Amino acid sequence: MIIKLIGAVILIGGTSIIGFSMAAECSKRPRALRELQSMLQMLENEISYLSNLLAEAFIRIYNSAKFDTAIIFREAAKYLGTNGYTADLAWEKAVEENYGKLSLNYEDKTILLTFGKMLGNSDLEGQLNNIRLISSQLKLQEQKAEEMKKKNEKMYRSLGVLSGLAIAIIFF
Repeated sequence: MIIKLIGAVILIGGTSIIGFSMAAECSKRPRALRELQSMLQMLENEISYLSNLLAEAFIRIYNSAKFDTAIIFREAAKYLGTNGYTADLAWEKAVEENYGKLSLNYEDKTILLTFGKMLGNSDLEGQLNNIRLISSQLKLQEQKAEEMKKKNEKMYRSLGVLSGLAIAIIFF
């Protein structure tokens, strides 16, 4: 009897941990989108007030940002300085290689790639307008991600606990 009880507790505990870890994954995407918006704001400041070159701006953003998403800026700066990559190609390659590591979905990737296509292809005001446009699109994505988080987070937690209880009842 004690062994069955211990087994049931371990089973419920294990499924609960799985449910809670899946719920934690739900909060990563909204956070990544907020981080990207913050870094785009930094890029806007770098371009408009400091008039830095794009590669320098990317490096400064990477060095000052404490976010995982800053890796895109570091990689874009790295590619920008090698093999004659243009700004748009460097950004595209950086996004393609790193978006899977950042809990972003396909729509987010598409927005970031669209941003890259305009990098370095217009004047200062065009660049700033592009940054503002992409920031507003990322804000909408963040709102959608927050809604999904609220909806799914509670479900995953409950599902983890309840599935453990159900399995425990069936087997024990």
